[in-house]
Amino acid sequence: MVLEIRPQVGNKGTAIAAFMHEEPFMGRTPVFVGDDVTDEDGFVVVNGLGGVSVKVGAGPSEAQYRLADIAAVIEWLDAFAAGDVQ
Repeated sequence: MVLEIRPQVGNKGTAIAAFMHEEPFMGRTPVFVGDDVTDEDGFVVVNGLGGVSVKVGAGPSEAQYRLADIAAVIEWLDAFAAGDVQ
């Protein structure tokens, strides 16, 4: 079981927007990977900032891309680190 605690004000999208106005994130391209409904606000903000949003698993999403599971995320990150993904 997992218990996710969220503040009454703000969400993952507002947190990402705030980070993107601070060093070292300012002027960079956001990349956000998530697997549940609480990540959707983050996907919307990242998309609006011209970043890369990735949904892990099934279900409707605002994310631009989708990966099947955690193993696929690890494979994608390994390829990115090796310079095989742009």
